[in-house]
Amino acid sequence: MATLLITGSVFSCNGQPKQDKAPSIDTTLKVAPESLHFTAHVIQKQADGSKSELDTITGYGKYYYSNGKLHMEGKVVKATPKDYRDGVWKYYNENGQLMNQETYTKEGKVNQLEFMYFTNGNAMSSTYEYYEGDYRDKATFKFHKIEKLFYTNGKKLAERHWVNNNLVDEKCWDGKGNPKPIEYLNTIKSLEAGE
Repeated sequence: MATLLITGSVFSCNGQPKQDKAPSIDTTLKVAPESLHFTAHVIQKQADGSKSELDTITGYGKYYYSNGKLHMEGKVVKATPKDYRDGVWKYYNENGQLMNQETYTKEGKVNQLEFMYFTNGNAMSSTYEYYEGDYRDKATFKFHKIEKLFYTNGKKLAERHWVNNNLVDEKCWDGKGNPKPIEYLNTIKSLEAGE
């Protein structure tokens, strides 16, 4: 009686045995080429002394005047077809005072707050603008503008509110904070609160 022995060899088309090879993994440390290096925090200095800092992971950037004071800050989101500002962006004057604050979404700017200052550093005025509703639908769209004026000591002098460029409310106060009729604004000789 003859016994047939079958072995586990598999032959390829060329008649040679196929050998299973495990892929080899090179575990030695290597340095990536310079073109592939990644920097999470980028600082750029300009010839005029100004500079910018960008976090390439979050997209948050800060931009500085040549005197070292913060000029503006905010986040940019990388997107297709184009990048866009996202969240709150703040803009400062060279003295470091907040001059403008804007809020953005993917659709664009949704509100804005602007400031003007007296030479003593206190706010002279603030203007807040925002909208509600769909700008494509005139029946529901409302654009609001709220303006506040201040005395040199920081107390509120007047407040006006417009909706779609129509004045809907206005208030006025004397230097001690007492309500006054709006005509009071025409009698003010000085923005010093005590006068």
